[in-house]
Amino acid sequence: MRRCVVVFLSVLALAGCASTSSQDGPTGSAILPPEVRAQLQPGEGPYAPDQVYASPAASPNAYDSILLDPLLYFAPLEQMRLVSPDDRQVLLNNLYILLRAELAKDYSLVRFPAAGVARVQFAILPETRDAVVLDTVSTVEPGSGEAAVVQDMLASPLLKGRAFVIEAEWTDSVTGEVLGATVDRNFGRRSIDADPIRSWADVNALLRDYAVLLRYRLCRFREGEDCVTPPAPLG
Repeated sequence: MRRCVVVFLSVLALAGCASTSSQDGPTGSAILPPEVRAQLQPGEGPYAPDQVYASPAASPNAYDSILLDPLLYFAPLEQMRLVSPDDRQVLLNNLYILLRAELAKDYSLVRFPAAGVARVQFAILPETRDAVVLDTVSTVEPGSGEAAVVQDMLASPLLKGRAFVIEAEWTDSVTGEVLGATVDRNFGRRSIDADPIRSWADVNALLRDYAVLLRYRLCRFREGEDCVTPPAPLG
């Protein structure tokens, strides 16, 4: 059964990972406008985002479909080479595929703006207080033969030695009105450095867990009875 999506943002603070952003201080932002950043609040609860904003105009029954924009990777100019170009592209493509797979279990995924469609933009960036610039865009076409998760047996440098941030901005696909926003550090985990991230198989497990976490937050907003709890070590 297809269900509404948007005002879940008003209760994400009750459904996501324990907040750490408020302790670590401000970081650079990729896609969130200053007026939205100014209204972010710490998330509360075992599966809440680190920070969350919900617009008072968001309606609980107005949206039953999602338009997932291509994912974006941002980085400070002096840090562009911390992650290789190939790794940046695979990261975005894999996460895009996994997010679509989880969202499609509960919502209609569409490719064009329309009434009743919430649009969501995700951006990934290394945690930083510097200004960031767009570097890489996911290239997977929905329904294409390339829509398969890449599993490279080589070790990835992606998660070594620093935190990453995922920003999400939800808007009305027709009017562009901001409905809400979230910020997650470490793909929804308390930390990454302590985890055994040795290959792309490990990275993919991390990304899949984040997609499951997003679905869980949406389900909790709907007060669903069959919400799939994200796996450990989330929370």
